Amino acid sequence: MILEKQEKKLMDIVYELASGTSNGQYLVTPQELLERISFNVDFRESDLETNLNRLMLDNYCNFEKAKKANGDLMYLITLKDNGISYLRDRQVSRRKAVTRIIVTILIAALSFSIKSILQAIIG
Repeated sequence: MILEKQEKKLMDIVYELASGTSNGQYLVTPQELLERISFNVDFRESDLETNLNRLMLDNYCNFEKAKKANGDLMYLITLKDNGISYLRDRQVSRRKAVTRIIVTILIAALSFSIKSILQAIIG
């Protein structure tokens, strides 16, 4: 599945936090999630639940809202099937992209070589 830039950054963080646990669950505050997102990504607090819902619809993770005794909002994030294999899928897609680039370069080099040989023969 193709994720948007915001979803990708959020999924990186969710995967990092939840994959370190034995059951794939992690309890986190919205502020903690926002603090981990780099500043070069346009990500606002209002985008957080929207992107978590999108990840949930794409079967990456499940999240539930909970409130602490003092009223602070918490998210219980649980990795689902696509979320568990997220890192592997990302590595496979990078490998495919690199392979496509290398094949394209090789075809271009071969085409140039054939063109040069034909020009040398024909004159």
